[in-house]
Amino acid sequence: MDKRDKFYEVKNFLQCPICGKKIRFHAGGLVCKREHRFDISSKGYVNFLQASKQLNGYERQFFESRRRIFEAGYYNHIVEAVSYYVMESIKSRNSETVETSGCGDPLMILDAGCGEGFYALALQKCLREMGNAAQVMAFDIAADAIRTAAKSGEPVKWMVADITNIPVRDGAADMILDVFTPANYKEFIRIMKPDGRLIKVVPGAAHMEQLRRAAAPLLRNKSYSNEEVLDYFEKNFEIIDKEKVSRTIPVRPAHLADLVQMTPLLFDVDKSRLDVSDVGEITVEAEVLVGKAR
Repeated sequence: MDKRDKFYEVKNFLQCPICGKKIRFHAGGLVCKREHRFDISSKGYVNFLQASKQLNGYERQFFESRRRIFEAGYYNHIVEAVSYYVMESIKSRNSETVETSGCGDPLMILDAGCGEGFYALALQKCLREMGNAAQVMAFDIAADAIRTAAKSGEPVKWMVADITNIPVRDGAADMILDVFTPANYKEFIRIMKPDGRLIKVVPGAAHMEQLRRAAAPLLRNKSYSNEEVLDYFEKNFEIIDKEKVSRTIPVRPAHLADLVQMTPLLFDVDKSRLDVSDVGEITVEAEVLVGKAR
């Protein structure tokens, strides 16, 4: 199967980010009624941005380091928690909704700011094992991240897109994931079904505390609090579930450089002055929030 064909399955969920019109699948690409065309790469992703955007720190090396850390298992407890809450949300629906979401389309789950695709890929595999036909779509503004994600053989629908203008039609998403990445609650509420769920993951107070201590002389903010992020979430979404997940894991020396490269905590730090030789373990901690729009 041509990797481009998988977008035929989700065309009804999409809208043109330029004019907001419906999109159809045509000749290996996506085209709206006003003839704005978005070609689908043979690698299996589509770029909805008219001009490439690059955020400071989020270069290819950043995503490659993240991929190696994820593959080494440092974040397994986080992806297990995310997958659990997605599956619980699916199970809580009646059987008709699980199969069709009410209009002939399968359930749609969107990973917003997916990076190199670690969570979307894990979720797709979990759904396949359950025999669930839900569609997993994922996007990031960084084209390098999406190119890395698209190397997988999983049928996730990968997109280069902007979180301020998500190319998904109003009320299309059953669930949105927002894992360790900025949110745009106005857009999330627009594209979610009235009974949709947002699963947001934010760093816990102890997240990467060993690196924070090592870098303390070089940091502007010596301490971290997620209270402001949590307060903003609660202004837009009613929390229906919440869990702290944390694990302190021995660090293999070969992974120290990747940990330094992958954390936004150190984006503005002169890494040539950073000594992490005494870091022998790392704490990966997160707050997992499950919410519905107010």
